[in-house]
Amino acid sequence: MAEREPANPVSATAYWTLAARFADATSATPVANDTYAERFMDDTARAVAERFSSLTRAFASFPVRHRIVDDLLRAELERDPTMRVVLLGCGFDTRAFRLEGGRWLEVDEPELIAAKEARLPASESPNELVRVPIRFRHESLEAALTPYASTGTVTVVLEGILGYLPDNERRALLGALGRLFPRHVVLCDLLTRTFLARYARGLVRFLRKMDAEFAASSDHPEALFHELGYRTLAQISIPSRAVELGAEGAPPAWLVRLLPGFRTGYCVWELQRGK
Repeated sequence: MAEREPANPVSATAYWTLAARFADATSATPVANDTYAERFMDDTARAVAERFSSLTRAFASFPVRHRIVDDLLRAELERDPTMRVVLLGCGFDTRAFRLEGGRWLEVDEPELIAAKEARLPASESPNELVRVPIRFRHESLEAALTPYASTGTVTVVLEGILGYLPDNERRALLGALGRLFPRHVVLCDLLTRTFLARYARGLVRFLRKMDAEFAASSDHPEALFHELGYRTLAQISIPSRAVELGAEGAPPAWLVRLLPGFRTGYCVWELQRGK
């Protein structure tokens, strides 16, 4: 039976990224290889994927982005198998089932959490997993996560999230994370203003029609993190990694080499706050 599409338009895109991971996992040469994605592929997911079908470049990038974050998380978990991992706006993320180690928190809208629980119960996870439903537009994230506040090292994943937040909301989110987890690492994807203007205009227009603003105010989006006391541990180009992995739909290698604004305008960042 199909699940009802979430009222929050940003949460609805979780079905789009899910469809991308499913397509990748069932391809001849998977990059992220999220074999659990098939559990969630229903009529709603297919309908959302069809609505977004013209945005082929973004669709092709999602498994690559996911793989980069996977690899960074694996390295973190190898150093500390008991580390707390917080997935904000988790969508249909299945890393708690696929990666070894970690104490996981999945946070998202109630409809998405319920859909996940029905098809992939938290009790089946080989790792500790708690799911936290929250209506992001109406409830306090800091209040919802206060029971899990920690002075230990925490990794927070913000995959596919920050582009929907203006700078003031990014600042508020990072402030809350700092109070909850004084020592943490953020894994996130950041796009530059130039990248969006030159290479993602169609995506921005499409999302606006869904009442979802997607923007970047700077060509140095990491500067806000640095201002708030973070330091960069890694910056990984998604287009470059797509070429290295031979991912389906990867841009031509010559294009990535020739256009630095394309190469560095869409990256996964690893940023640390506290020691």
